Amino acid sequence: MNKLPDTNDVLAPLNPIRVETALSRYPVHRLAKHGDIAIDIREKNENGEVSIKWEVNHVSKFGQPGPLAYKLDTLIINRRIEEASRPISRIIRLGSLNEICRELGQADSGKNTNHIKNALRQNAFAAIIAKIRYRLSDGSERLLEADFNRYSIVFTGEKLPNGRKADAVFIVLNDVFMQVINGAMTRPLDYEYLKSLPPASQRFYELLSYQMYAAIKNDRPRAKLLYSELCIYAPLMRQTEWNVIRPQLARIHAPHKESGYIAKIDFNETADGEGNPDWELLYQPGAKARAEYRAFAKRGGPVMLEVEAFNADPLPLLAPVEPPTPLEAMLIGHGVTASIAAELVRQYGEAAVSIQVEHLEWQIEKKPGKIADPAAWLVSAIRTSHAAPRGFVSRAERQRREEAKQAKEQQAAADRRRKQDADAKERREKELVIGFWDGLSKEQHAEHEAAAIAQADTEALKLIEAGPMKKYGLTIIRHSYARKLLQSQGKLPLDEA
Repeated sequence: MNKLPDTNDVLAPLNPIRVETALSRYPVHRLAKHGDIAIDIREKNENGEVSIKWEVNHVSKFGQPGPLAYKLDTLIINRRIEEASRPISRIIRLGSLNEICRELGQADSGKNTNHIKNALRQNAFAAIIAKIRYRLSDGSERLLEADFNRYSIVFTGEKLPNGRKADAVFIVLNDVFMQVINGAMTRPLDYEYLKSLPPASQRFYELLSYQMYAAIKNDRPRAKLLYSELCIYAPLMRQTEWNVIRPQLARIHAPHKESGYIAKIDFNETADGEGNPDWELLYQPGAKARAEYRAFAKRGGPVMLEVEAFNADPLPLLAPVEPPTPLEAMLIGHGVTASIAAELVRQYGEAAVSIQVEHLEWQIEKKPGKIADPAAWLVSAIRTSHAAPRGFVSRAERQRREEAKQAKEQQAAADRRRKQDADAKERREKELVIGFWDGLSKEQHAEHEAAAIAQADTEALKLIEAGPMKKYGLTIIRHSYARKLLQSQGKLPLDEA
């Protein structure tokens, strides 16, 4: 009997990427699609002196580094740096713009390559003012206090610092950045998982992984982040009202709950040092997080460093929880809490819940921004059995229409192909028949015409009676006879019965 695969082996990441732990803790990009968000982190010690400073400024011509620039840094450039031998060379090849497009899962169109070109410039022109401490791979600590940008971009056809002409896109690492990545401690992340996540959820994974690995290593039941610190280091727009924060976090959490990276989430309301509302975010490691930790430790991964500011007090062990059903997970993805999601499915049934989820998603797609709090709307709609919105078309009906449209398009394409084939066949046969006639001598023309008339049927003979159609009729009769001769010689296919 074959042994069933072990769950841990199924979940274990197969394609880790090692990322430096010095600069990757701090944000460079805004993760919202539009607008700007100030990145200016300052922390003071007990003497009132600035102990940590991290400020990022951008060039207005290219804009603030956004989601695409973030994906380029974390999925393309970090991968190339990780693949390079140590010490890392100053000049690193990224590939052509089309290759980068495909690696990011985008079509290699001119529009997409222009966006990538601009995003690379956003990264290159991001100016960092830093005063931070970080650990080297030997465990010692180093202070970085500098104003710098990380790298320069050399596009295809431009000259590299070594004098060669660039045959692809290259980055040229700047001195401060090179010093950091050649010396800093690294940690592994699941590269394929990173690629699958939207930017905000990906950044959350980068930050939470420090705490998640620390919690698993030290046998703690939960990892802890503060909402305020997540907003600083992600960065996110910090909110103060829970009914706004809940859907904000739900969108970020949803992929991690679905993948099993997070098993359960709890929230504790608190306040920051200035008395502003804050929340403790408590995460129970899921099967994927534990499988990651075991796989990385098994591969000889480095000791995971905790971020001291995020350390949680020991918490009581949590009872095992059943994972949400797919329908409950859909509700949770729209911001409904896990307990209310389970209650709604249990009380109202899958059909009633599913149709209201469809109503919500229809309205979000057709009128984005109209529903300010999707979770509250959804709970109310399920409990009061909201009527379908005007113009609503169910997912099943949309799928049926799409399938019918595709079938119609496929039939039309097949008809066009058949007509094209028939037209091409007719042209080939006509060329053979005309070529046959043109190849005969004058004497043979007369013989051929007499033989053609002799075998013609009554209807065809009517065409050559005296009148304007006689010449046209003779051509038809000659061609018909020539066609039969070519068929008898095997040069044309026989007519279908």
